[in-house]
Amino acid sequence: MTTSEDRAEITAPPAEEELRVPRFGRGTPVVATVGIFAVSVLTWWLIGDPKWSVLGARAGTADDQARKSAIVSCLLFWTIFGHIFTGFTFGNWPFSKLRQPIAGICQVVANLVIGVAGTALFTSGVGHWDPTFSAAAPGGAGYLAAAFIVLIGFYAYAFASASLGGYPFESLTAPLASVAQWFAAAFVTVVGVVALVYPNFNAHLAASAPVGLPTTAGWVYSSIVIVIVAAMQWGNWPWGAVASKHLRALTALVVTLGGGYLLMLVLRALLQVIVPGTVKGGATFALDLETAELGVCFSLWSLIVGLVFGPSRLTSTVVARIVRTVVVAVAAIASYLVFMRFFATTALHFPATEGSYGGNPLLWMDWTILIVLWHSVAFGGYLTTRRAAGSHR
Repeated sequence: MTTSEDRAEITAPPAEEELRVPRFGRGTPVVATVGIFAVSVLTWWLIGDPKWSVLGARAGTADDQARKSAIVSCLLFWTIFGHIFTGFTFGNWPFSKLRQPIAGICQVVANLVIGVAGTALFTSGVGHWDPTFSAAAPGGAGYLAAAFIVLIGFYAYAFASASLGGYPFESLTAPLASVAQWFAAAFVTVVGVVALVYPNFNAHLAASAPVGLPTTAGWVYSSIVIVIVAAMQWGNWPWGAVASKHLRALTALVVTLGGGYLLMLVLRALLQVIVPGTVKGGATFALDLETAELGVCFSLWSLIVGLVFGPSRLTSTVVARIVRTVVVAVAAIASYLVFMRFFATTALHFPATEGSYGGNPLLWMDWTILIVLWHSVAFGGYLTTRRAAGSHR
């Protein structure tokens, strides 16, 4: 994953390509953000909307709706996972060898293939001998279990590429270093899934799971938020300042996991204030799980500020980091409130919990995150830039 300070490395074209400049001047990030949300809504209506979907997510009964939602979630999470592989673990290799927009199109197709393949591997492959992941499980539980594998993977692969800076494979050349990093993150993912996810979904182990699923989701996703915010807004502070690479890696691990747990507690306290009391008292409401729903809003805006808006123009690094963090926090909380109080149920047709209140931010905000990543990383902002005057083709 690339930090906001490294944003120029994402958009800078290879020497043989044309020089491109923002299409709409200083207003380009705003135009791009509006466009990202517009594309997110339109594609949701086309693919994921429970009422309007043309391509399969339209639901009937409550069980059918839950199953379709789980399938969409699983495909989405694995597609984002695919982009983390191609865009960050492998640094856009080999797609960066192609010109835009062909490079972006090829990477998007590769991500979609990984999304479908990952979903099929667990629900139609592993699910044949382990009903935990079975595609036939009631309410799409098998798809949900396969999706939660990615939750652990999000942390492991984002941490490896964004927080560790290539450690401990700095001496290897690309793409061998990326392959080594992929397997190291895969090992962490397997450990996390076996310890935290699988026991919660397996019928024989659920009662004795070491950490409940809501707490697992809240803690892991809050840790993901720390990883993303640190990379996008803080320049990987505080561990980035540690001289020893071994101690730096250990500090990063402690700060992201420990800080993630503390952030979960902060988000819990905030949710106690902003969620209606009648909703909190509902049988399906899980406060720890809801911290992940709020946390994904932080991830979305951190990526928008870091990747779409790019480096801060403020001269003071400390002030810039504080301002950008505050902007992310305010935008995230506002987005959560707007989404849950009316937008999700009225515009995106999520089922309501009470009145017009309801929604699944982990699904739709991640949907939007995928659009952000494709726009900013896979395409390098191609559609919001133009060829500079005098630039050669």
